[in-house]
Amino acid sequence: MKKGLIISFCLVAVLFLTGCDQTTKKEKTLKCTMDATLTEGTKTKNVYTVTYAGKYVKLVESVETVVSDSKETLNTFKEAVEEVYSPYKNIKYYDYDITVDGDTLTSKATIDYSKIDTDAMIKVNPAMKTYIKDGKLSVKDVKTIYEQMGAECE
Repeated sequence: MKKGLIISFCLVAVLFLTGCDQTTKKEKTLKCTMDATLTEGTKTKNVYTVTYAGKYVKLVESVETVVSDSKETLNTFKEAVEEVYSPYKNIKYYDYDITVDGDTLTSKATIDYSKIDTDAMIKVNPAMKTYIKDGKLSVKDVKTIYEQMGAECE
């Protein structure tokens, strides 16, 4: 069960970190948060900040934390998150950092979709082809997906 939760956590992080918009419309921000207790002693808090102009995503900043009283659990999460993010390491404008400090793992990702090569992202994760249309990701689709996974968006 723990492995399934870890995989779900990582896939959600990657799945929603795509989009593109090159317009000069006024930028707005959508913030989605989700807290969950994975197991006794292990909790997560995820904050996704989506900057968009018009209907399309420009920038995604995610901060995902796992707090656990088990070092083994934190190490398992760290390995899983690194495995999910590693295919993106050579894509410009896709930056991520994973740290463990005490009982907390923090995974941060920043993707600048005004500059990123969405075709390169689709090569890494072909499922993204479903969401990226003409090199863009609709903020409406992102909001719907986050809400379906249990996040509250404002």
